[in-house]
Amino acid sequence: MTAAGFEILQAESGVKGLDILKTETVDVIISDVNMTHMGGFEFVTKVREDQAYEFTPILFLTTEVSEEFKNIGREVGATGWLCKPFDPVELISVIRRISH
Repeated sequence: MTAAGFEILQAESGVKGLDILKTETVDVIISDVNMTHMGGFEFVTKVREDQAYEFTPILFLTTEVSEEFKNIGREVGATGWLCKPFDPVELISVIRRISH
């Protein structure tokens, strides 16, 4: 990601991700569905409650492939969904597409 020109901020959980978003401004958020302390759906729901991130693109990058999970992702406000394992070139392409 850094080789493609992106600056990365990383959090080990949804809780820590929310803490980072209180002090940092980001252009795109990438989240997993399955995280400790706070799942990805709850994380995205809380991010969308903050007006500063109401329209920020959010991408789920996860092992979950079910349509049910994808639908929940859309309902909570995700912009896109990529399944692991993923192609790094595709990830960069998706990020560029959703962030413009």
